[in-house]
Amino acid sequence: MQITKLSEKAMLVKLTMRRANLTKRDSIAESIIQSQLDDSSLIVNSKLFRDKNNPINQIMSKASEVYTEHKRRTLAWADKGPRVLPNTQYMEYTQIMRAKINEVDSMMQKYMPNYDTYVQLDISYRSKNQTNSRAKSEDYPTVNEFQQKMGFDLKFMPMPDKKHFLFDLSEDDEKAFDQLMGDVEVATRNETIQKMLDPLAKLVEKLNTPIGADGAIFRDSAVENIVEGIEMARKLTLDESPEVKQLTDELNKEISRYAEHMNWLRESPIVREQAAKKLSDIASQMGAFMGVPA
Repeated sequence: MQITKLSEKAMLVKLTMRRANLTKRDSIAESIIQSQLDDSSLIVNSKLFRDKNNPINQIMSKASEVYTEHKRRTLAWADKGPRVLPNTQYMEYTQIMRAKINEVDSMMQKYMPNYDTYVQLDISYRSKNQTNSRAKSEDYPTVNEFQQKMGFDLKFMPMPDKKHFLFDLSEDDEKAFDQLMGDVEVATRNETIQKMLDPLAKLVEKLNTPIGADGAIFRDSAVENIVEGIEMARKLTLDESPEVKQLTDELNKEISRYAEHMNWLRESPIVREQAAKKLSDIASQMGAFMGVPA
């Protein structure tokens, strides 16, 4: 039996992140700038933990990876709040997200006992790299404040369905609901295609630049990102049309050739030109499904 309703193909997942505020209002700098610009509304904040190698910065960087992975493995539902997760991806999503969260928790357990030391290291770093640094210990959150402000929560919810309403919807409201769900399906389809188009456009731009000219050189990641985009698009697709599937397979076949022989693209003008044209044609056809002009 073919599943056609969005509520039967996907769920909503909301990631709530708590992050410590690592900025401090600088009243002295603020007063100077307000006076110079004659604008008392200006506010100056100073960033704490400026050394990227400081363990506290490493914790914050690892915490950012949690959100990045969440967004990469889900599709947009609204500007903020929950995102769409295909039912088939639930197990993989939860395993990877919990592993990412555990990495942050492990770093917290490892570094929090020496938090005050890292504060002093940051103060010393700023003193060495910033003339007239005014950083002092009381500018920083305490270890307890930092720990209380860090955390993650995952909440899974069913997709809305008309049968969830405990009362009968009016005909107009029912049409509006159907329109909303239809718009979401179109948006999620377009987002999966875009995951392939974004890295594809960057590579095509490089390939269209003659060898030896500025901007012609590309890293292996330019091709690898397309391979990754195809893989993620396939995982997140909720209702793939035969046409999009054919184009995705064609793109995968084409890019796989070059993934094994990237020097062809770097050294041969003829191969480079042929690849640029072929990949550009595929991108144009994919874009047509999103209403993007060729």
